[in-house]
Amino acid sequence: MRCAPATGPLRGHASWQRRRPTPCCPPSLRRKGILPMQPFATSRLTRAIRFGCLCCALASATAGAQDSSQRNATELDTITVTASKRDESIREVAGSVSAVTGQQLEDLGAQGLADYIQRTPGVVFNSYQPGVSHVVIRGIATSAGNVQGQTTTGYFLNDVPLTEPGWTIVVPDVDAFDLNRVEVLRGPQGTLFGSASMGGAVNYIANVADAGAFDAAAEATVSQTRNADVGFGAKAMVNVPVKQDLLAFRAVAQYRDDPGYIDNLGTGKDGANTTQLAGGRFSVVLTPSQDTTLTWLSLLQNTDSDDNAYQIRGLGDLQRNTAIPEFTNTKVDVHSLRLDQNLGFADFTALLAYQKKQQDWRFDYTPIRSAYNADLDLDLTNPLYIDSGGESEGRSIELRLSNPSNGRFEWLLGGMFFDTEKDLYEAIGAQGAAAAFDNSSLYGPGAGAVIAPDGQIFNAFTSRTHGSEAALFGEASVWFNPQWKLTAGGRLFRTRIRTTSVQEGFSTYPGDPIVTPSSNEESGFNPKLSLSYTPNEQVMFYALASEGFRFGTPNTAGLSAYPVPAGSRSDELVNYELGTRTSWAGGSFLLDATLFYVDWKDIQLRLQTPDFYNYASNGGKAYSRGVELSAQWRPFAGFNWTGTATWQQAKLDEDLFILYYGTAPKGSQLPGSAEWSINNTLSYQFDGNFAPTVMLSHQFLSSGISDLNSAVPGIAPNTQGNYNLFDLRYRMSFGRTDVTVFGSNLTDKRGVTRTVPETNGIGEGIVRPRTVGVTVHWRY
Repeated sequence: MRCAPATGPLRGHASWQRRRPTPCCPPSLRRKGILPMQPFATSRLTRAIRFGCLCCALASATAGAQDSSQRNATELDTITVTASKRDESIREVAGSVSAVTGQQLEDLGAQGLADYIQRTPGVVFNSYQPGVSHVVIRGIATSAGNVQGQTTTGYFLNDVPLTEPGWTIVVPDVDAFDLNRVEVLRGPQGTLFGSASMGGAVNYIANVADAGAFDAAAEATVSQTRNADVGFGAKAMVNVPVKQDLLAFRAVAQYRDDPGYIDNLGTGKDGANTTQLAGGRFSVVLTPSQDTTLTWLSLLQNTDSDDNAYQIRGLGDLQRNTAIPEFTNTKVDVHSLRLDQNLGFADFTALLAYQKKQQDWRFDYTPIRSAYNADLDLDLTNPLYIDSGGESEGRSIELRLSNPSNGRFEWLLGGMFFDTEKDLYEAIGAQGAAAAFDNSSLYGPGAGAVIAPDGQIFNAFTSRTHGSEAALFGEASVWFNPQWKLTAGGRLFRTRIRTTSVQEGFSTYPGDPIVTPSSNEESGFNPKLSLSYTPNEQVMFYALASEGFRFGTPNTAGLSAYPVPAGSRSDELVNYELGTRTSWAGGSFLLDATLFYVDWKDIQLRLQTPDFYNYASNGGKAYSRGVELSAQWRPFAGFNWTGTATWQQAKLDEDLFILYYGTAPKGSQLPGSAEWSINNTLSYQFDGNFAPTVMLSHQFLSSGISDLNSAVPGIAPNTQGNYNLFDLRYRMSFGRTDVTVFGSNLTDKRGVTRTVPETNGIGEGIVRPRTVGVTVHWRY
C-alpha cells in the first residue's frame, strides 16, 4: 500500500492542521485535528511533508515531539514572522528580518520605538519630536527627519500600510504594551509591501482577540528623569471569549505622562517638553468555522507634547530659548477588517482598512520678526510664529491567495489599492498683525482685515493632495530538493498624486489668492529574486536581489522668497545581499550574518532654502554597503546574551549640487546613518524564591550628520550620534505579579539624536536623561 502525498497546510511553526488523511494512515488521523509541534522540528516536518507522504510526516513529527521531551533547557526559542505574507519561522526566511517579541518588549520595559528599534541591526532611530521621529534602515535617507516626499521606511500595523504619499504627517510610534511582536524588514520590501519601504519596513503585529480563554494584564510605572517631575504610566488589557472558540473581544488601554526635562528660558517654563500619550486598541475575532476567521482591529493613539524636546547648542545643559512654546500634537486612528478563509487548495485573505492621521505643531519665528518689520514697514512686537501640520485619510484594500506551505511549489498572488487624501497648511502669524498692516505705509487702513482676517495669520499656504497606489503582486518558490529553494516575485504598480496649493496673505495682496495645481503619475515593475541553500538543520545560506520604489513628490507654491523646482519623481534603488543563519551547540547559540550592497540613483532629495523652507528634487546617486551581525546565546539555563553589530558606509557616489548651499562631494555620508552600531543585552535569572532577574544592556552609535547641507564644505555640519548608553533592570516575581526596578541612561549621556538649524540657534534632539523608576506588571 502506498501513501498519497500530504495535502494539509502547515500552520506556522507551532501546529500542523491535517485536512485530508489518506486511508493508509492510522485511524486517529482520519479526522480533523491539530497535532502539537515543537518549534525546532519545523524544517524537518516541512521537508517530510514536501518530499514524502503524510505518514512519513507524522513519523517525523512524532520523532520531533519525542526529541522535544529531551530538549536542552538552553535551546533558544523560534519566532514566527510574516515577512513573506505567510507564517514561517524566522530561521527559514531568505532575507534580512528581525523580530522583537512581546516578551522581549516587556523585559526591556519598552514604551516606544526609542526603547528597542535601534537594537536591531542596520537601524538608526533619529529621535526629535514626538510623532515625527524617523527610523532609517541601512542608511537609506536624505534627512534624519521628515523628508519632503514619502519616507524611505514603510510602517504597517498587522499588514495595514500607514505611510501615505508626500510629506509624512505622523510617523506611527505604537505603544509597545500587548504587542505580539515588531518585525523589522531590512532592505527594500516593494514586492510584497509596496511603496515607501525602500530601505525597509517596520510591521507592528498587535495581539488580537482569542476565543480560547480569558486573559488580562495590567501595568503601572512610576519614574523620575533628571531635571523633570515624576512621571506616570498605566496600561491594561482584557481578553474575553464571548463564546468558546467562536467569538471573542480584546481591549487595550494606555496612558503615559512623561514630564519634560528641558527648561525653556524664553517662556520661563521648567521641564517644558512634557508629553502625554493616550489611546488603546480594540479587536473582535469571529471564527464561525474551522476554515473561516473574521478579525476587526482598531487603534487610537494621541500624543501631545507641550514644547519641543530639543536643547539649544551653546546654552546651559538641558536648556532652550524660544519666545513661545513649540507644541506638537499628533493623532492616529486605524480600523481594519480582515477575512482569512481556507479554500482547501489555497488560503484567501482580504484586508480592508481605514486610517486617519493628524498633526499640528508651532514653530517660533520671532528672530525673523525684524526682517518683516523692515521689509513690510510693520511694527510687530508680539512673538512671530509658524503654524504647520495637516490631516490625512487613507483607505486600502488588499486581496491575496496563497497555497499551503507543504509542497515543492509555493505561490502567492495578490492585488491592492491604497487611496489617500491629505490637507496640509503652513501659516505665519503674530498677535496684532492686522493692526500692524493697517498702520503700515505700504498697505494702509483696511488692509489688515483682508491680509489677516483672524487678526494674526498674515501669510498662509494650504494644499490638498490626492494620491493612489494600485498594484498586482506575486511571489513563487520552488524547492529543487530538500536543500535548494528558488524564489521569484514582482510587483506591477501605478502611483498617482495630484496637489492643489493655495497661497494668500500679504504675498498676494491686493490680488486674489494664487492657486497652483501640480501632479505626478508613474508606473513600473518591482522585481525580487532569492536563492537559499539549507544543507542541514543548523545552517542556511541565501542570496537576494530586490528593488524598492516610492511616490514622486510635486512641489507647490510655498512661503519661501526663493524659487524651487516643480517636484521630484521616484528614485531607483536596488539591493543585493548574501546572508546566513546558523545554529550551534544544540540550538543554544544562534549567529546570523548579512553582507549587503545598495545602489541608489536619481535620489529624491529634501532640500531647504536659506529662509528655512523645504522642497523636493531629484539628483545624484549613492550607495550603502555593510555587514550586519546578530547573535543569541544561552550557555546554561537562566543566562541569555543578545548582541548585534552593524558596520555600514552609506555615502554619495558622485558630487551633489545643492541649490543655495554648494556642492556635497562624492564620499559624503548620508544623513541619518551611522558607520557603527553595536548593541548588547545580558540577562540572568537566579535560582530561589521570587525568580530574581537582572538585565544589563548597552548601545553604541557612531557619529553622523542630520542633513545633506552638512556635507557641503564651509558649512558648519549638523552632527549627531557618537554616544554610549547603559540601562539596568532588576525584576522579581511574586506569583502573577512582576516588580521591576530600572535605570535608563545610567551615565546620563547627552547623546544627540538629530541636529537642526533653528531660527534661535542649533537645536539638538537628545536621548532622555538618566531615568530611574519602578514598574509593576500583573497578568492573569
